[in-house]
Amino acid sequence: MPQPLNRVITNGEFSAIGIRPNESGILDDKPELAKLVASIFGLWASIEHSLSLLLVSVLGADVEPAIAMFATLTAQRQQMGALEAAAKAALFPNEFDVFRAAISMTESVQTPRNHLAHWIWGTCEQLPDALLLAEPKAQKDREREVKLAFEQPGGPDVKKITNLSRHDPATVLVYRRGDLERAKRDLEDAAFITALLTVYLDRRIRRDAKETDFEGQRVAGLREGMLRLFLDKRLFSEALDRIRADRQSGA
Repeated sequence: MPQPLNRVITNGEFSAIGIRPNESGILDDKPELAKLVASIFGLWASIEHSLSLLLVSVLGADVEPAIAMFATLTAQRQQMGALEAAAKAALFPNEFDVFRAAISMTESVQTPRNHLAHWIWGTCEQLPDALLLAEPKAQKDREREVKLAFEQPGGPDVKKITNLSRHDPATVLVYRRGDLERAKRDLEDAAFITALLTVYLDRRIRRDAKETDFEGQRVAGLREGMLRLFLDKRLFSEALDRIRADRQSGA
């Protein structure tokens, strides 16, 4: 897990990239980190694509109006809410548990990608092999404080402005190679499960699995095999256990 800068070293200072003339990119001399970051972005794009296909899988092929409405929901939270509502209406309880476990897994593994995509990249002189990411909300709060320090009666508070120019190390995360490798592995598992989930929850396959003939038994066996593959992934298995326990307890 990435740690805040103040827990990694004492007196470490965050330096945002791009603030010095002719400064190179933070990953220019870190090709292994660059590869991992690129893989993380690529895996998340694959997950988002699989999630966009789930509506068709759950409801069937004749859902053009539903898909059109889904596409108008630009916020991820809105899209996931619509997808969960459709799944809850169309799936049996055990199938819905599998769906929720997969979604819970994707939500739990996306944090590093979100940090990489939305936080401020930077460096620390004492940690040349790490990628540092600063929380943007903290930066906005600091900028607001700097403005107030400039506008205060009696003239700018130079000391306060100087202190505010430094990032709070408690709001800066240190990503080392191991942290990025772990994030990549978790995203690989999530990408595998979400891709397979589009097949597992396909309405035609679920329908065929109910048949009592040989083909129905074959399809049912196929779905059982896919579920075993899901359960081999620790994060999915833990999520499914929590969901089933909550459902049994009435939570």
